[in-house]
Amino acid sequence: MMKNTMKKILIAHDGSKNSTKALKIAVEIAVKFDSILYVLSVVPELHLTELTDFDRQRIMEALTEETNKTMEKVRSSLTSHTIEHKTLVRQGDPAEIILDTAKKMKVNLIVTGSHGRHGATRFLLGSVSSKVLDHAHCPVLVVK
Repeated sequence: MMKNTMKKILIAHDGSKNSTKALKIAVEIAVKFDSILYVLSVVPELHLTELTDFDRQRIMEALTEETNKTMEKVRSSLTSHTIEHKTLVRQGDPAEIILDTAKKMKVNLIVTGSHGRHGATRFLLGSVSSKVLDHAHCPVLVVK
């Protein structure tokens, strides 16, 4: 009876050690419940007014390239598992994109690391995992 309760799992992954730990746990849960695993990475938008549009574009391209490389590593690591999985890369406010994606895809569980890679961003915007925890429509597992 429990099998249907975890059909879709969304893991938020930003390349940090915590998100890599969270991915391992999400994979274990997905294997146990025969779930589809969606691995989402969000390229944060830059709202720094002191940057020129050209500099902002170059930084966004570098962040996007880095994120795509991280997702390629994630895809490679998941090929050894028998679970169905998809990787997604989006751009925007990480917490909002995670929440929006989870709702649109009707996931049953969101898994996220307790702290991401972008410490300064976290300090300025508030913790992504905390915002996801506060506003999610489904259970959230925060991995430390």
